[in-house]
Amino acid sequence: MSLWTPLKATLFGGLLAGAADMSYALLWFSRVKGVPAIKIPQSVAGGLIGRSSFDGGIGTFVLGLGLHWVIALIWAATFVFVGRRFLPAILRNPIPYGLAYGAWVYFVMNWVVLPLDAMHTKPHFAPWDTWLTGLAVHMLGIGLAISLSASKTVPRV
Repeated sequence: MSLWTPLKATLFGGLLAGAADMSYALLWFSRVKGVPAIKIPQSVAGGLIGRSSFDGGIGTFVLGLGLHWVIALIWAATFVFVGRRFLPAILRNPIPYGLAYGAWVYFVMNWVVLPLDAMHTKPHFAPWDTWLTGLAVHMLGIGLAISLSASKTVPRV
């Protein structure tokens, strides 16, 4: 069995995590909460350019999608780097650490990144159903996608 390079693990984990998160956001917010689907990636673009992102049409839709995957790739690169450089145990135990990492990502995004973005979203606990589904997707779809991919960079003992 050949090991994955850190780059391959970062790309695979980040792209998969981004797909899981965007799929959830599109399904949950457009189908369940009634938000127009175009506004979901536009809200990501809003983190960079502010509320005018909602007036940008397909351009800010595409910008939001791109930014979304850049963020997912940064989270994946961080996990791979920290695991390979400082905490190899997280690469050898991807399930518990991946679940914890997904929860960490959820809280950092909602309580640090969003309040600092151009839309200055105030930290809050969303309605319980959105909070729970968001946390679950971050733990299972983001944390595990990243950690399981990163774990392929180290030999099994």
